[in-house]
Amino acid sequence: MRYHSHIVTSLLIGAAVASQTPLSFTASYTAGIVIGSLLPDIDEPNSYVGRRSFGVSGKVKEAFGHRGMTHSLLVWAVIALVVTFESSSLFSIGFVLGYLFHIMEDFFSVQGVPLLWPFQTKRYKIPLYRTGSFSETMIFYLAFSLLIYVGMKYELFTEWLQSISGFVH
Repeated sequence: MRYHSHIVTSLLIGAAVASQTPLSFTASYTAGIVIGSLLPDIDEPNSYVGRRSFGVSGKVKEAFGHRGMTHSLLVWAVIALVVTFESSSLFSIGFVLGYLFHIMEDFFSVQGVPLLWPFQTKRYKIPLYRTGSFSETMIFYLAFSLLIYVGMKYELFTEWLQSISGFVH
């Protein structure tokens, strides 16, 4: 999935989570989701985050391959434990969720993800789209439309704007 599709679909899932839980849909929470939703692709030098990684991406890909370690539930769990141990902020929660959402989204790609790495290298998948395909484009537009719908229905955009109003003054 391309970076903009990861961002929009992750924000949609994060909005749905916030609308049904006590989590607040704040600028901090959404920033965490966006960053978390991009980080697993640190294993691909041509990805959005990989091109900005100062060479780290190439080393990760060389060691573990694309959609290897960084797309594992074990690695996600370790990151989630470390991040939430250090901070229980809305940013941290959004980051951990965004990372998980990225793995979930790639689970539906033709390439799949090694959910049980390092115990298994098998890639698990329900192949609904290929990265850069028409079906991914349709997923992007559907997710974007649903994000607007959920944001309006549950007044999440108002909550988000209120969260940044303190920064504006």
